[in-house]
Amino acid sequence: MDNPMKVQGQFQMTSRSQVNTDNLLVFHFILQSIESIGSPPSLLYHYMQGFIRPCAMIYEEIVFNMGTHEQVINHGRAVNDIVQRLSSNEARRVVIFITNHSHDTSGDLFVSPGSCATVTEVSESRPL
Repeated sequence: MDNPMKVQGQFQMTSRSQVNTDNLLVFHFILQSIESIGSPPSLLYHYMQGFIRPCAMIYEEIVFNMGTHEQVINHGRAVNDIVQRLSSNEARRVVIFITNHSHDTSGDLFVSPGSCATVTEVSESRPL
């Protein structure tokens, strides 16, 4: 291309908008080896605070590492504890994030900093 491509368009904003202020629960599962500061779930929570009353928003973060059987059991207990605690919450909207790595070649998900599992294995429900 000899010349830059010209793009024509208009930027418009609405003259009026509406924001849904129903209670919001942001749930973030994050692999132990990943830093959560500046993560999209955290940014979403902080951004939405400008639109939703602070008492109507909850941000929960669960750091996980399922490298051993004991860590899997502890993770299950942590999830059950949070579910029990939040069961009386009246959140009408729930956003769930899962932040982890995937293997470069196989695409398997990391369940602990040094261990992978297939997507099927990660999503299967197993009794504790």
